[in-house]
Amino acid sequence: MTWLGLGLAGVLLLSVAYCAGHQPARDAARKAEAAATLADGRTRAVQDASTIRDAHEARTDQTRQDVKEAQDAVRQETDPARRDAVARQRLCNLNPGACPR
Repeated sequence: MTWLGLGLAGVLLLSVAYCAGHQPARDAARKAEAAATLADGRTRAVQDASTIRDAHEARTDQTRQDVKEAQDAVRQETDPARRDAVARQRLCNLNPGACPR
């Protein structure tokens, strides 16, 4: 019986040592995976922000160009009534909500 008890104690001791030794390795692997996931998320967030910023800049540039063209069109008109009509038309093109339908 003593040999059996000693054998069981040895197996139990080896099992505990095995589990205790692999737990830090599993934790380290989980931490590394979590860090990689966070890094991927940050990279995607930066890319999304860059895309949004580029789209905003493109819209702003287009609006500036439209305003410049509208100003040029209004300045070219010599007839005051025609100038007002062109200004209203260009305003409606730039801001459709500003014009009655």
